[in-house]
Amino acid sequence: MPKIHPTAIIDGDVTLADDVEIGPRCTITGPVTIGPGTRAIGDVWINGRTSIGSGCTIYPFTTIGFAPQSRGYDTERIGPGVSIGDNNILREHVTINRAMTEDGPTRIGDNNYIMAQCHAGHDVQLGNDVTLANSCHLAGHSIIEDRVTIGGGAAVHQFVRVGRGVMIGGNCGTSQDVLPWFVITSTNVAASLNLIGMRRQGLSSDEIEVVRWVFKILNRRGLSVPSATDAIRKRAEEEPNRILDRFTQFLDRSERPICTAFHSKARSGYDIKQ
Repeated sequence: MPKIHPTAIIDGDVTLADDVEIGPRCTITGPVTIGPGTRAIGDVWINGRTSIGSGCTIYPFTTIGFAPQSRGYDTERIGPGVSIGDNNILREHVTINRAMTEDGPTRIGDNNYIMAQCHAGHDVQLGNDVTLANSCHLAGHSIIEDRVTIGGGAAVHQFVRVGRGVMIGGNCGTSQDVLPWFVITSTNVAASLNLIGMRRQGLSSDEIEVVRWVFKILNRRGLSVPSATDAIRKRAEEEPNRILDRFTQFLDRSERPICTAFHSKARSGYDIKQ
């Protein structure tokens, strides 16, 4: 049987695996499903249509599944809710809002470490093996791919896509899409590459050189962003490999400007000389 503290409140359609632990003063109102080995330490609120996988640890004052923070949203509407995968750590005061659209739930993948006071807005899609340091803020509909690291106090604008292996420095942010393995060094400026991350993720020396080439095409060849992306697509057609495929797939899905080493005024299509 699940271990439920006598001060906890469980109400509605709530399904708990046999070894789930629900600590003091937690409040869970269904429909909620929580998988094996997950522990809510205490003072946790889980609301609405929410599923949580196995092996997660949820620290005090975290809230999951409450309504989107939008003036016009009907707070009684449940919608697709929130889906959280396995082996996630959610530290104190994390907030994860349920989805606003019918496209699917706000989604948190597997093996993520989300530190204190982080926020994932409605319809956020967070991948696997992501680390969010304290007080990170992910606006609605933002997409964070696998193995991203975001420093404390950083923010991601709504509808922005952040590629695999990206690093965003503390107190920085982006309102533009960030290509895989780029590093945000100040707001809307990607002036470096995550070389350590690439090595840890198993990229070969040749694959790292391909990433370096993409970075140079965007930042060192005097090309506009549209011209640089055309060059990336052309090389991917002539020289297929998994790294160039990842970049072209990212570009195909991107719906916002691409973040480079230059400020936004340099992205409109004018050639940049360096």
